[in-house]
Amino acid sequence: MLGRIVRGRPLALWGLCVVLSSLSVRGLAGGAALVADPSGGLVGASTAPLAATPFDTFLGPGVVLFVAFGVAPLATVALVYRRHPRGWLVAAATGVALAVWVAVEVAIGFYRPTVALNLGTAAALVAFAGHPAVRAPASEA
Repeated sequence: MLGRIVRGRPLALWGLCVVLSSLSVRGLAGGAALVADPSGGLVGASTAPLAATPFDTFLGPGVVLFVAFGVAPLATVALVYRRHPRGWLVAAATGVALAVWVAVEVAIGFYRPTVALNLGTAAALVAFAGHPAVRAPASEA
């Protein structure tokens, strides 16, 4: 079913684009909020968990969040949509990076309600990216 062609692309590829786009919106919004208010007040976060990190405020993590999980997934959507040969690999790597990000958050005591959402997103990215219809060259899909 996920290999079914819809508007010239496999359904699994559309799913991957939706998940990447959703992550991008959350990354841009969260990253921008942390950059705008590095104290974490805008998102209701305490800087206490940052004591175990090299950061005193959320400015650094906000910039990383904005770029790695906001801007980069948008660029990945373009790669995946255009059927770039490595697009699926970049998407899967984004999923792995997101899982590592969540693991670090939890390890330092920064547990947010978005943990389950982000882990689900990471799993969906890896699953969709690994689907044969997504990995196949455009001529074979």
